[in-house]
Amino acid sequence: MGRRNKKDIYGIYEFSDDMPRKKYRERKPLTLRRIGKIFGIIVCILAIMYGVVFGVKYSMRQKAISLYECQDYDSAIDMFCEALKPRLPLMDSFDNDVRFYLADCYINTGEYALACQQYDFIRLWSDDEEVEGLDYLQNVSYGLLLYSWEEYRSALPILLEAYEDGYRDLILYVGSCYGQTGDLENMQIYYNVFLKDNPMNSFMYAQYAAIALDEDRLEEALSYIEIGKGLGDQSNIKEILFDEIVYYEKLKDYNTAYKKACEFVELYPDDMNGRNEYDLLYTRHTLSEE
Repeated sequence: MGRRNKKDIYGIYEFSDDMPRKKYRERKPLTLRRIGKIFGIIVCILAIMYGVVFGVKYSMRQKAISLYECQDYDSAIDMFCEALKPRLPLMDSFDNDVRFYLADCYINTGEYALACQQYDFIRLWSDDEEVEGLDYLQNVSYGLLLYSWEEYRSALPILLEAYEDGYRDLILYVGSCYGQTGDLENMQIYYNVFLKDNPMNSFMYAQYAAIALDEDRLEEALSYIEIGKGLGDQSNIKEILFDEIVYYEKLKDYNTAYKKACEFVELYPDDMNGRNEYDLLYTRHTLSEE
């Protein structure tokens, strides 16, 4: 009698007794040794994955630092952001180092709010010693943010303290805060300190032009504007061009002022002060034509 074929529901076919039976592999018991072996394989796979990811992140960081040292901050920002992807456990220290560089890039490009954001992220993943040194940098970036918001009275004590603590690059911002709050004597003191070791730059020409315009010293203001526009240093050309709009507006030459405002808005479409001047001069320009 042959063996029944279990897949034959009608019993028509049978296996011959001579046909070899299918051998099933005996399942080995799950021992501690086998568990350790499986765990070791998983650890090896994770180590390889971490090694590959870290290699990519490290390579991105090195390229970004090279761009940072060449002062190509915009390109460095893109590369540092890539170096932060993906965020993995046990790499907090590495990511914080990247964020320090990234925050400094944002400061150099005037993106002070983004710099403050990066310092907040660093604080979340830092130990007590790192946080203690972080306060200083975070205060500086916050002071510069207030300055960019034209909150000069609030920015002044923060930037002045940082300057006195050794952050000498802030001297022009301190002088500007004094000037913007009407303390021209202190403004001149800090500007004179800067001028001892540095020539006049576009920042100072823009500041002096703005003050001359406020005091209706129009010829002097025009001189600062023209010299500032001709400098090789164009880091504050936006402020100088804005001063030029105000100069023609004060002359009541609304057609020229409107033309300058059109050029300004085309160059800096997101600048609200320029947009407000454009809207105001559009009306005056139309009326003067009529």
